[in-house]
Amino acid sequence: MNSKKDFVDEQFLREIMELHGKALLKLVYSYVKNWSSAEDIVQETFITFSQKYDQFEGKSTLKTWLFQIGVNKSKDFLRSPKNKLYQFTLGKISAFSKEKGAEERVIEKDDSYLIANCLFKLPLKYREVLNLFYYEELSIKEIAEVLSISESNVKIRLSRGREKFRHVYIKEVMEHGGKVDQIKGLIG
Repeated sequence: MNSKKDFVDEQFLREIMELHGKALLKLVYSYVKNWSSAEDIVQETFITFSQKYDQFEGKSTLKTWLFQIGVNKSKDFLRSPKNKLYQFTLGKISAFSKEKGAEERVIEKDDSYLIANCLFKLPLKYREVLNLFYYEELSIKEIAEVLSISESNVKIRLSRGREKFRHVYIKEVMEHGGKVDQIKGLIG
């Protein structure tokens, strides 16, 4: 990159956004659990990417570096006072709306919704490695780079995360009248 420029080339940025935008949005959403906030964080991630691209050393893949920026921004958002106020308000609203509409009941029947719902019930440190490994198909080494943890820590979190997911998933299926023997192949 030319050191006289403050940002990356617009065409290059568009290509990177097209290539990694959806995956980054899903990853960020898995942290913040709100599409609007996730979209804002992804925008911030691409702005930071364009401003700091000259600092990219190539020690990891571009995707891994971009995901690391997104993860850090997501964690910053989760620690922010703005998010804490939003979560408090959301909790109050959901306490008043106990009855579910027909559309919500149909969505809940969907397996992908059930899986996502179960993932969101896991602690963040397990949810993030499961998401990066299974949905983003990153290697253990790449996950370690994105999260700035050791590869052995990634392996431990994957193992514990799978076990915690298994328990949550079985509980959810049982509560909704499903049969556990139908899901054994899915959760190993």
